Amino acid sequence: MKDRTEKGSEMNSNSTYANSAEKNSGQIRKWKWPPPSYDPLPAISRYLAEGGSITPKGRDGVIAECEDVLCARFDQPRAILLSSGTAALHTAFFAIGLEPGDEIICPTVTFHATATPALHFGAKVVLVDVDPETGCIDPLAAAAAVSSRTKAIVTNAQWGHPVDQDAIRALCDRHHLAWVEDISHAHGASWRGQQVGTWGDLACASLGAEKMLTGGMGGVLMGRRDDLMDRAVLFSHYLFRSKQDIRTPGFEDLGRTGYGLKLGIHPLAAVVVLDQLRNHFDDWLEQRRDSLVQLREGLSGLPGLVPPVIRPEVTSMGAWYGFKPWVDCERLGIRRCDLVRTLQAEGIEVDEPGSPSLHELALFDPTRFPVGPWPKAALDPERFPSAKRYNAGTLSLPTLTGSLDEARLENTVRAFSNVWKNFDKI
Repeated sequence: MKDRTEKGSEMNSNSTYANSAEKNSGQIRKWKWPPPSYDPLPAISRYLAEGGSITPKGRDGVIAECEDVLCARFDQPRAILLSSGTAALHTAFFAIGLEPGDEIICPTVTFHATATPALHFGAKVVLVDVDPETGCIDPLAAAAAVSSRTKAIVTNAQWGHPVDQDAIRALCDRHHLAWVEDISHAHGASWRGQQVGTWGDLACASLGAEKMLTGGMGGVLMGRRDDLMDRAVLFSHYLFRSKQDIRTPGFEDLGRTGYGLKLGIHPLAAVVVLDQLRNHFDDWLEQRRDSLVQLREGLSGLPGLVPPVIRPEVTSMGAWYGFKPWVDCERLGIRRCDLVRTLQAEGIEVDEPGSPSLHELALFDPTRFPVGPWPKAALDPERFPSAKRYNAGTLSLPTLTGSLDEARLENTVRAFSNVWKNFDKI
């Protein structure tokens, strides 16, 4: 292995990024979402100028308007805007009736909030292995984990790729399990022409951070079953909405208090999400699809590198939250950290993914950090060979979108090609 300074000099001599405007005082400009061209202030200013309330009382005004547009776009009859995707999952787990001792099955490759709210109901999170190519839950591993205590399966469309929706639906039907779909990575994705989120009993999505639809902070819970959605309303709201939005007989006495929590979205975040839905969302989806298909094709053919796999049943990758090629570092004879540093020296934004598997996190260790008096599920690190392989070779690239990212896309392809041509110098 050559000295990094020498290596960087040799590699950059052929790099289109060496003197690019993408570098700012020696630093790579960080990709951001929403794109710099998007300005939420006009929508917010117009809302306030027209007398829009920053303290909505219930399901009215911009909250009702945004929920209605979400329902129409995501093919759902009911939606509840919440403060975060985590709050949506917390609410969903209450809605399905999780109790101490229940078990939920969850893939180990996902963001921790897909599962952590279940711990606060005393449920055991049973982690299972993943598809080694997509990082999504392995249906066979999920089936093997079903027990008499299993109450639900929670899935995440990892980096925008839908899970095997047919297999998980069949598994839930066979064992009478609830299915909570975390679609935070997959706004607008579909499997066999049917949108993710409509296959399960409840769908949860983050509307925060760098999600395709983002109000800065926010989340949404969507579903078709009135019994579950009514419990979700009562868990997350009280007073006005808990009185006006309940359809199930028997809940009238909770009309004032709900279950005592207040988890709704801020109305200005709803204004921003609504503006994006009406004026930008579908265009952004199309631009991102075009850009990432080009990037996928541009990286194809490099020995030892596998662009993100897309199953034939996937009719849309939707928001495609992350672009994660997989590299066989063992075959190439290079450590991933060295490959990342070399690519970064070419001036592109690339890194190792930041989220470890859940079975590696202290919170899921059954011997540490208890959440209430309830035991956690036992963990055997040897049960996740596919997750280990998947995580060991994955690289993280920005989800480039449209003409503003065109130069970045071209330079990313050139940088990878340049590095692959000069492996002997690393």
